[in-house]
Amino acid sequence: MNGPEPCILSIDIGTSAMKGGIVSLSGELLSFTRVPLADTSRNDFLDWDSLIWDRALHELINLLSGRKTLNQYNIRGVVVSGNGPTLVPLGADGKPAGNTHLWVDKRERRIQGESSFFLPIASWIKENKSSVYDRTEIFLGCPEYVSFLLTGTYAGFTTTEAFDPYIWTGESIKTYGLDSEKFPKLFRIGDPMGRVTRKGSTLSGIPEGIPVFAGGSDFIMAILGTASVFPGRTCDRAGTSEGINYCSPVPVENSRIRTLPHVIDNYFNAAGILSSTGAIFEWFRRISGQKDKDYSLMLEEIREVGHTVSIPGFYPSLHRGAVWEFSGGLFIGLEADHGPEEMGRAVTNAIAYGVRDLIETLEANNCSVTSLRVSGGQGRSSIWNQMKADITGKAVEVPSIIDTELTGNSCAGFTSAGFFNTLQESAESLVKITKIHIPDKNEHEKYTEGYNFYHQRCRDVVKMMSGNDYL
Repeated sequence: MNGPEPCILSIDIGTSAMKGGIVSLSGELLSFTRVPLADTSRNDFLDWDSLIWDRALHELINLLSGRKTLNQYNIRGVVVSGNGPTLVPLGADGKPAGNTHLWVDKRERRIQGESSFFLPIASWIKENKSSVYDRTEIFLGCPEYVSFLLTGTYAGFTTTEAFDPYIWTGESIKTYGLDSEKFPKLFRIGDPMGRVTRKGSTLSGIPEGIPVFAGGSDFIMAILGTASVFPGRTCDRAGTSEGINYCSPVPVENSRIRTLPHVIDNYFNAAGILSSTGAIFEWFRRISGQKDKDYSLMLEEIREVGHTVSIPGFYPSLHRGAVWEFSGGLFIGLEADHGPEEMGRAVTNAIAYGVRDLIETLEANNCSVTSLRVSGGQGRSSIWNQMKADITGKAVEVPSIIDTELTGNSCAGFTSAGFFNTLQESAESLVKITKIHIPDKNEHEKYTEGYNFYHQRCRDVVKMMSGNDYL
C-alpha cells in the first residue's frame, strides 16, 4: 500500500467529555484526545446548551491534530457517536431553538406500548415548552447534531430496520400527536451523509470534502468496537453507568434483561444495566477526600483490605428491576474505625457483585457468558479488571483501544468506504484483545462466600428501603 495508511476520524460525545481518535486500517489508535464538557459532580445536565458541543468539537480537532495537520493523515471518513436518548431542538436558521434535553433528564411523556426512546421527550417538550416546540424545525439526536454541523444534513441514526421503532417511525410520530416534518429520515450505521462543508470545516477544523458516515448511539458503537458481534460474546461497557451486553441469536424474555435488536441483523442485544455505578464511585472518591488520588494507588489500597467480614456493605436502592440503581444506595454496618479503604472495598464489591448477578441472570436464560470484553476507562486498571474476573469467575478481556466507541465508529467508516464487506468482518479485523485477566480460583471461592452473603442481605435492605421484596 503506497502512502499513509487509510484512517477514520472517530468522534464520541459522552456526558462529561468529548473524545476523538484517528484509527488506522490496522486497528491502531494514531492520535487521541479528550475534551471535558461538564463537571459531573455538579449535575449541570438539565437544559443543556448544545453550543458546548460546537466549541468542544473545534478544540478537539485542534488538539487531535497535534504537531501534524489532519491533511497529513489519509482520512477516508468521519463517524460520530454519542450519548442518548438526547434530543436537540433545531430552528430553521440551523441554530438551537431551545436547550437540549440530555439523556440524564428524565422528563418525558411516554405512551404505553410505544418503543421510541426519543418521542416521549419531544412530546414532553411540546406539552411543557410549546414555544420551543413551535420554533423547532427539526429534532436531532446528539451524534446527529454534530454530524449536521459538519455536513448540513438532517438525519436520525439507527442500526437495522428492526431498531427503527426505538428511534421513531411515521406511525409512532402520529401516535404521539407530533409533526412528522420535525423528525428526519433514518440513516443506517455507515450510510453516507455527505461531505464536510466549508462551514463545517470552519467550525471544526476538519478539512473540507472529507466524507461523513452515519454513526450511532455510544453503547451500540461500543458493542461493535469490542467485536461483540457473534452469539455468545459479551461487552461490559462502563461509564456513568454500566451495561452488560450479550449478543444473542434469540430474544431473551426476562424482566431484568432489556432485549433490543443488535447492530447486526437478526441478532439481539440482551443487556443488564447497573445504573450510576461510575457516578457513585466518583461520589465516593469525593466524599472520602480522594478525588485527586491516583486510581491505581487507590484500588491497590482497596484490594489490600482483603476478605475481612468487618467491612461495611454498600447496597443499591433498587434491585431486581430492569436495573440495579446505585444512585440512592447506602452503607450498612459502617463503624467508626472504618476508613476510605474499607468503604471503597464495599463500593467496588457492590459494583462487581451486581455484574456477577447480571451474568447469572443471563446464564439462567440460556445466555452462556464465557468472558467480558471491557469498554471505557475501566480498561486502564489491571487491578480492577482482575478483581472483576475473580468476583465473577469470568475472564476479562481488554482491547488495545479501550474507548471502544472510537473503534466501533471506525468499523462503520471503513466498511462504508469499501475496505470491508460487513460490520462483522471489520470488527474482527480492527479489534485487538491485548490483555486477558483469568480468574484466580482461590480468590473466586472467597469472593463467592461474600457474594452469597451480600446477595441475601440485598433482599432485606431493599425491602427495608422500598417496603417491597425484590423478588
